[in-house]
Amino acid sequence: MAQYSRHLFLLFQFLLTFKNIISVMKIGNGYLLFFVFVLLMATSCKEDDPQPLKAETQAQLLAGDKGSSKQWKLTIASIQDGSNPSSDITLETCILDNIYEFTNNEDQSYTSKEGATKCDPTDADILEAGNWTFTIDGKILIILPDVVNYSGNALFSFLTYPSEVIALTDSGMTLKMNIVNAGSSYSYTLTFVKV
Repeated sequence: MAQYSRHLFLLFQFLLTFKNIISVMKIGNGYLLFFVFVLLMATSCKEDDPQPLKAETQAQLLAGDKGSSKQWKLTIASIQDGSNPSSDITLETCILDNIYEFTNNEDQSYTSKEGATKCDPTDADILEAGNWTFTIDGKILIILPDVVNYSGNALFSFLTYPSEVIALTDSGMTLKMNIVNAGSSYSYTLTFVKV
């Protein structure tokens, strides 16, 4: 709005400075001046595109453009018990090939699916499903599974805590979950790659 007022002020000064020239213009040229005035006003009122919220840019990195989805695989997991050093968690192949799919739709859907190998042949193909969201600042990812097939592979149903986003790019993601249980604190760090 300030930019609009400034343009209007400058145009008004221009018209006052050249009032003698304008006063001798014929009526036809008056229409030309009016057209120039309208053109100046129309082009000066363009608003800048607002910057997207950090949550929106994070959502696009996690799940792709609106209406699309991205799939991820867990590659590395570690745990830190209290102030002790972090240690890697050995992941079996049947967990490493699971697919975590995030969809950028109205519901912000999430699904975890078994990969080519199952830890237990009786496990369902869908391990868990639900919804996801980011905090406005994009620093915390919240995954809320509401469909859970209870197996040892239901990652976010087991770790039902908000995840701090350590890193998120178009091809990689690292999350950290801080858990306090019976007076003990644990931190899980999970690293994913885009499939």
